Amino acid sequence: MTSSLGIELPDLPAALRRLLRQIPTGRATTYGDLAEALGSRRAARWVGEYLADHPHDDECPCHRVVRLTGEAGLFVTGDATEKLARLAAEGIDSRDGRIDLERHRFSAFASDRPLAPLIEFQERLPERVATRPFDGIPELVAGVDVAYSAAGVACGAYVLMETASGEIVWSTTVRRATAFPYIPGLLSFREIPVHLELLAQAEAANRLAPVLFVDGNGRLHPRRSGIATHLGLIAGRPTIGIGKSLLCGSVRTADVTVDDPRPVVDRGEVVGMAMKSTERSRPVYVSPGNLMDVADAARLARHAFRGHRLPEPLHQADRLSKRG
Repeated sequence: MTSSLGIELPDLPAALRRLLRQIPTGRATTYGDLAEALGSRRAARWVGEYLADHPHDDECPCHRVVRLTGEAGLFVTGDATEKLARLAAEGIDSRDGRIDLERHRFSAFASDRPLAPLIEFQERLPERVATRPFDGIPELVAGVDVAYSAAGVACGAYVLMETASGEIVWSTTVRRATAFPYIPGLLSFREIPVHLELLAQAEAANRLAPVLFVDGNGRLHPRRSGIATHLGLIAGRPTIGIGKSLLCGSVRTADVTVDDPRPVVDRGEVVGMAMKSTERSRPVYVSPGNLMDVADAARLARHAFRGHRLPEPLHQADRLSKRG
């Protein structure tokens, strides 16, 4: 599947099913082993979620996937004991609800690791980023966010706002099926196609903001290439990432106050700032995406706080995406 991201997106469910078929009778693997064979151990949660609800028949070998502890974990039928019974029928007995992975573990998968090219693509992105000061305060700023329905449909929202007054000037939404699952560190491959549709609508209406706040990280990312960085490069726009949780690095959040944001340091580099909108709110993690440095990302975020945890354009985009 060719995407507007500049790289081919893999069909992960198909790749996972191919791996499942490699697990021999009388052997078992773990969710993490399958994720590793896909190219990123951080995909383990998605592997578990997919196997708990996927096209299934009596020939499906998904019962051979267990937790690292040897416990059965979830099963597609809803009955984990059925998984253990199927394993027992193949010669893998359990004791106290656990199988002996030291005896029965299989991890020698033949795989092209389809997530690896995406990670390599991200590793090359920082070479293209323009990190430089952003002068002044723009009259308009915008926020982009994506929410998901129970059916997995993505609803993206773009909200354009006056910086000085906080008044919403214009907004739009987009709904589309998702083509890629949520995997930590790879959010951009799931959400940027939605963002690009939003920006296309904004450009057609002459409503593109000089600065975009993005739900997710920019430079505050293990590969310095979070969704705000990726989107900023593709769109050629100044972007600021706003993370709700700390993806990497370290910071003493107990020291963060409204008037004293604290730097997030990862591998000796300041990659973002932990900031508070109010003393009662939890910190958010602000980092530059593209055409921005850490100091100016934090400065512009401060101007956009209006009593909510998130900068106001992003707060309003979050609300609109959930209504959509």
